[in-house]
Amino acid sequence: MVIELQLAQKLESVGRLAAGIAHEINTPIQYLGDNVHFLRSAFDDMDKLFESTNDAAIRLPQFPERAAFLLELADLAKKYDLEYLRGEVPKAFTRTFDGVERVTNIVKAMKEFAHPDSHEQYAADLKHALETTLLVASNEYKYVATVLTEFDELPAVVCNIGELNQVFLNLIVNAAHAIKDAGKDVDAGRIKIRLNMEGEDAVIRVSDNGCGVPPENLSKLYDPFFTTKEVGRGTGQGLAISHSIVVDKHAGEISVRSEVGVGTEFTVRLPISGRPARSSP
Repeated sequence: MVIELQLAQKLESVGRLAAGIAHEINTPIQYLGDNVHFLRSAFDDMDKLFESTNDAAIRLPQFPERAAFLLELADLAKKYDLEYLRGEVPKAFTRTFDGVERVTNIVKAMKEFAHPDSHEQYAADLKHALETTLLVASNEYKYVATVLTEFDELPAVVCNIGELNQVFLNLIVNAAHAIKDAGKDVDAGRIKIRLNMEGEDAVIRVSDNGCGVPPENLSKLYDPFFTTKEVGRGTGQGLAISHSIVVDKHAGEISVRSEVGVGTEFTVRLPISGRPARSSP
């Protein structure tokens, strides 16, 4: 299918671009982390130096200048708000390290998610793939919904994990948009993602409490270029591609149930052993 091939090529180009950006971010964030470690160590040493100086001054023999020296040290500590710095600077370093770690994790997730992989299928961890996709998509849902996950332990699933990442991303973004369209915020919006094993299949369910899909539109969801979103927000290609990836490329199933005003749930079933080998003609 020409359209599918064009979209696949576009996704690969975007993936390469994202992987390149992730690589460019990774280097400066490593510098930042190293420098913050240095600054924290330097602050600790300077704090110890001041404390040692103050202790040495207290142990000085009694002489006229001693009292004046101790008073000057106390005035300097007050002038530069030493007690406040001692309490708040370590907290600032902790927050900075947390931020650096989060950026590092996002960059790692981007590289895993966006790296163009081969068309071959291999054993992959779906739980890890879902966690990575949630991290990459966080900006889409973090202001409109709370994400709840129920991930069972599954054996590795034979699949093309890069293609399935696109499916998971489409379903999560669609859920976030549906919740936003329902007028809900992060306190009321809920996206639930479940992963479990049923028989010989891995089953992924993505549900939301968004606006729902009218019954007359359910049968059109996988049609190329069909969308209920406003211009510029949806192309109608995401679910069509997802259907092709799950059904045609992985011999799986994708289904949906929805109720207007209540929400929507997509279910993806994938054979754990992978797509059956094609017989020779």
